[in-house]
Amino acid sequence: MPKYRQKYGHFIVEGRKSVLELFHSSLKIVNILATSDFAAKYKLPFEVQVISDRDYQKISQMDTPPGILAVVDIPAPGDWNETEKEKLSLALDGISDPGNLGTMVRTADWFGIRHILLSDDCTDFYGHKSISASMGAFTRVKIYRGNLAQMLNNRNAYGCFMQGNPVSAAQFKPPAVIVVGSESHGIRAETAAVLSEKISIPGSGKGESLNAGVAAGIVMYEAAQRLLL
Repeated sequence: MPKYRQKYGHFIVEGRKSVLELFHSSLKIVNILATSDFAAKYKLPFEVQVISDRDYQKISQMDTPPGILAVVDIPAPGDWNETEKEKLSLALDGISDPGNLGTMVRTADWFGIRHILLSDDCTDFYGHKSISASMGAFTRVKIYRGNLAQMLNNRNAYGCFMQGNPVSAAQFKPPAVIVVGSESHGIRAETAAVLSEKISIPGSGKGESLNAGVAAGIVMYEAAQRLLL
């Protein structure tokens, strides 16, 4: 599926609620497909192409197909320099789990963080699992992809590590960027080299580490409390 997204520049959004979210965004809808049963059940305020259940199941990426999906243009990549105007942004380094990626974007959206920087090797944000896990946040954030070490150079970037200054004492200076690495490898050395500060989340338990999405949420809350909320 990723090769077709790259070839045609489209991604799929499934489910009634997520499709409705599209109409409150700047994303361009290419087509909306629905089964006859779905179209008969709901009075949809937009035009759909009705297809058979069999054809829908061939397209659907869900275990329980919801009966409606939209084909949407992948937004053109923006200039990541525009994040310098933001009080707070999020950068993700080597996140490979699409569910984690979508969850972190959803959490960022909750705190009003609209700009997400992704390293080149992050999983595809426009895949089904990431889009679903974002719970509509994909319509409200801007995604940038590139070399994080270059993108964060000379920026106020705060990286999450097992060892670092407690997040409660971190000096978040706007425009700030929170940096979270993968659970397996953490933030890579070349990205760590350009960070302003290494921060950690103190704990008293015996767990090896926090889930990347949970850690990101805690740090985003702390930073948003000071810069956004």
